[in-house]
Amino acid sequence: MTYLGELRINWRPLAAATAGLSAGLSLSAYTNAAMAPQFLGAFGWSRSEFALTGVIALLTFVFLPFYGRLTDLLGVRRVAIVGVVGLPLCWVAYAAMTGPIWQYFAISVAVIALGVTTTPAVYSRIVATRFQRARGLALAVAISGPPLLGAIGAPALEAVNRAHGWRIGCLSIAVVIAAIGVAALMLIPPAGPADHVPGARKTSRDYRAIARSPVFWILLGGVLLCNLYHSVTTSQLGVVLGDSVGPGDAVAVLISTFATAVIVGRFVCGVALDRFPAHLVAAVAMGLPGVGALLLASPWDGLPAVVIAVCCLGAAWGAEGDVIAYLVARRFSLQIYSTVLSILSAAIGLSSALGALILSRTLRESPSFNGFLTFAGVAALLGGALFVALGRRTASAPAGADTTRPANV
Repeated sequence: MTYLGELRINWRPLAAATAGLSAGLSLSAYTNAAMAPQFLGAFGWSRSEFALTGVIALLTFVFLPFYGRLTDLLGVRRVAIVGVVGLPLCWVAYAAMTGPIWQYFAISVAVIALGVTTTPAVYSRIVATRFQRARGLALAVAISGPPLLGAIGAPALEAVNRAHGWRIGCLSIAVVIAAIGVAALMLIPPAGPADHVPGARKTSRDYRAIARSPVFWILLGGVLLCNLYHSVTTSQLGVVLGDSVGPGDAVAVLISTFATAVIVGRFVCGVALDRFPAHLVAAVAMGLPGVGALLLASPWDGLPAVVIAVCCLGAAWGAEGDVIAYLVARRFSLQIYSTVLSILSAAIGLSSALGALILSRTLRESPSFNGFLTFAGVAALLGGALFVALGRRTASAPAGADTTRPANV
């Protein structure tokens, strides 16, 4: 089978994963960037208070490993339906907010608790189990769904907010993601032989094998260091960019630029992973947010410098999901794919939440984001360098795992 032929034959699982991720929690980076200034303006919440909402990402460390394990055991469709139903209801709840910030906190908790079932740890399993030669490119296609929808939707959402108000904007988001999510569930193909873990497998045995793997700990360390900046791109991007270029249409354009950079970063990274040593591709891709964050913190506030910084952050955001999913698929048995990926994805949430705590603390001392951006940028550069240590290591397969796959490289 040819490289591109694999994409053609497996179009249905690829379309299902792409649609599911497009309507899932990953879209929040773009919807939150557009809606955060609306909420701050409508209710008068302080920046330091609002930054604390990023701490809610800690809940991914609770929910995501649980749902990831269920995905390995029960299949993607049964798990994803939770988020397909729940996320639109959360946006309806946002539209009904009356002002106290605790309401935003409570709804955001529900978004995490339900939305993690629509993340790459769940949907990308369809891709990982059906692609071999073009796995990097296929993952890039699937994970590019949210930024593509974000690039198209951010200006449209801004227009809706301006013409009809932010509450209609929230309801519009709910309708769109509900329709796309249902389409994704319908596209998921019948389960194949690689889609379920044999019934004799024991959870404790698999977790012990993961814990003994040096590959896992290298990945975990890199993930924790490289994602402290997430609170900026998930909930604060519009505010940060507004400090540099002023509020208005320029921010919406930069958000679209960010989303476009995510798409480009994912495809470039996906093809690179299929052709070059994955650990070196990972080192470059995961270190990019350090460049973007440090550039935003620099005295260079002109539009060209801000565009470059946004492109670095977007490209890194795009490559990150592809890199981690690819490394897990290549270095671990596919029978525990979602289990491992969900733990690492939860670690991303943990890192993001720690970053949000640090950001809130720095904003109490000063309204500037520069101190946090400098700290997060240096951490990302160090984390990117850690991936070099991964080399060509392969995790040991847990007992009873399928060891007939090609050697991990």
